[in-house]
Amino acid sequence: MKNTDISFQSGNVRKKGNKWYYRFRMLSEDGKWKMHEFKGGDTKRETEALLKKALEDYNLSGMVISPGELTVNDLADMWYADEVEHSALTTNGRNDYKNVMRHIREHPLGQTKLKKVTCEQLQAYIDEKHFGEYDENGNMVKHAYSDSHIRKQFHVLNHMFKFAVYPKRIMRENLMQYVKHRKKPAKVSLFDEQDAKVQTISHEEYEQLTEMLIHHRTDSYLLLPVQIAYHTGMRAGEVCGLTWQDIDFRNQCLTVKRSMYYDTDTKCWELKVPKSSKSRVIDFGDSLAMILRKARKEQMEEAAKDPAFYHRHYYQVREIGGRQHYQIFTDLGTGIPANASRSTKGKFIGQHDPELELHSVQFVCCKDLGELLTPQTLKWCNKLIQSEIPSLKHFHFHLLRHNYASTLVANGANFKDIQELMGHSDIRITLNTYSHVTPHSRKQAAAVFEKAISQ
Repeated sequence: MKNTDISFQSGNVRKKGNKWYYRFRMLSEDGKWKMHEFKGGDTKRETEALLKKALEDYNLSGMVISPGELTVNDLADMWYADEVEHSALTTNGRNDYKNVMRHIREHPLGQTKLKKVTCEQLQAYIDEKHFGEYDENGNMVKHAYSDSHIRKQFHVLNHMFKFAVYPKRIMRENLMQYVKHRKKPAKVSLFDEQDAKVQTISHEEYEQLTEMLIHHRTDSYLLLPVQIAYHTGMRAGEVCGLTWQDIDFRNQCLTVKRSMYYDTDTKCWELKVPKSSKSRVIDFGDSLAMILRKARKEQMEEAAKDPAFYHRHYYQVREIGGRQHYQIFTDLGTGIPANASRSTKGKFIGQHDPELELHSVQFVCCKDLGELLTPQTLKWCNKLIQSEIPSLKHFHFHLLRHNYASTLVANGANFKDIQELMGHSDIRITLNTYSHVTPHSRKQAAAVFEKAISQ
């Protein structure tokens, strides 16, 4: 009977030329013991330490964990190919990861061999990106990146090194578990009034901007998306992706099923699931019901009046790289040349795949003559309102979403209901963003305390 006990292993180290190696016997699939050799460190002591760790790994799991000559960049490429390339992420989501990997690749960290990388190096890399880099005179020589970018850096690096531990088994532990996301010193003013955590607008300011849009000579089509966002808290992409089929006028509610975004690889406007990866229902009142009914009637009348000049939209489900893409195509109508300057920058009928079915889609929000309205269009809405109304220099479309949630909070709505209406995947997002104290709630809290001590 063959001895399969590996606890007696000791192995040895040796030098060949200028390189150190360690070796020991491993049990092969045919049940025979065979000598295996691995590249060691720069010195005998370092190589002996590697031998000791290798024997511990082999005794524990029957495997040898060795990063070999792999660099951090090599690990990034392996992780992306195995874990990201064929994942359910959108093109833009994968491009975010590629951007983080580009930062790593262009930094000395990327060329560091995995067997030499340390927690201190990873911490220094994250700190450099987070705080920037300064010379001896305190002048910034490398700018700091935003908190959202640092979160992406943490996410990518953590998953890379976790992947190296398992399933690749080329490292013993995830070094990123020891790296801290340090906080930047908060910029505060000890005398000036502090801005609210989330900026909002008053109802009077909302009425002022809607009045401006109603009478605007060329951009009055921006009124409807602003009104929908104000009354529902929908995101810009969700407003653009809303169709008439999503609206239930009888029960006065709408279903958020999709969001519009621009795929930078296919160069096409597409539809995808909302940010929370699931649909949600939003109830609305008589005010928005009246607005939507009027918009529906005007849209139908415009399409009937100039059918040869009216833009009609379709979507086609195409499989590209193993993923489904709901691509939007526009039929310009017989009266509009395909190179018309006012035409949507999306794709047109004729650029679609003739082998696949086209499905008609009627978007609630559109430009004049049914032209496609996109999230890019709503960026122009920000600039227009900021330039036309001096008191709204801080306006951005997403502010309407904040305004909706803040109004609900200030008037006592349940946070769980607000989470559902906003489409937050976790109630902590709702609480952390919108549970800031309002003057009204402060008065209520003070009244509660006064009543308690007066009894």
